[in-house]
Amino acid sequence: MMEIKYLTIEGRPSYDIKIRNDHATIQNLLDHLNQFIEEGLIQRLWSPGRSNCYGCDLCCHEWVPLTSIDVKQLMDIKGIGLIEAYKYLWVEAQEQVLDITLRRKGDGSCIFLQSNGTCAIYNKRPFVCQTYICCPTTARAEELRSQVVNKGMDDLIRISLKAFASRGQNLPINRRRSVRIRPEDWGKNGFSGKEDYSQVMMKKVLSSDLFKQMVL
Repeated sequence: MMEIKYLTIEGRPSYDIKIRNDHATIQNLLDHLNQFIEEGLIQRLWSPGRSNCYGCDLCCHEWVPLTSIDVKQLMDIKGIGLIEAYKYLWVEAQEQVLDITLRRKGDGSCIFLQSNGTCAIYNKRPFVCQTYICCPTTARAEELRSQVVNKGMDDLIRISLKAFASRGQNLPINRRRSVRIRPEDWGKNGFSGKEDYSQVMMKKVLSSDLFKQMVL
């Protein structure tokens, strides 16, 4: 379904992503990337003396945008509903733009980063975490990541606005500036109605141009 291809970018070992057929899912991509990470066959940005990812928190101080599937998986882990899940989320709004991310601790680290440098929800960590590899990649692979996150967050916003409205409440916004939110701006897409990444087709969330570029 997917293939991770080794290559060189500016003299450094790198990788690219290729899609083998129209039925490839986001889970296919994640499976291949996680295997790629575990094999450890490429130069990384680890600190001196480190030979694997275990206990490395290099990526755990970054902004983590979320998709609807990411939050559904968090809900399953915690045994909670969507409304309650917002105690783990952070919402920023500026005019008609909404961003939903994982909350961070006072030191800027992810709320799920443990004292030993590992992730408390590693097996179900968000898409953006699973696709973070500290080595160079191609522009189209970066664009794939961006498009998946954007479509997934759009669906998260859609279902969240609906859930809070059903309770007569507004979406909780932690930081705002000139907010003008219109629920109709977030329609259904390839993430809508899906419960996990194995149900989300790459072809349904990527632009047609990008999908064509990435198909073998």
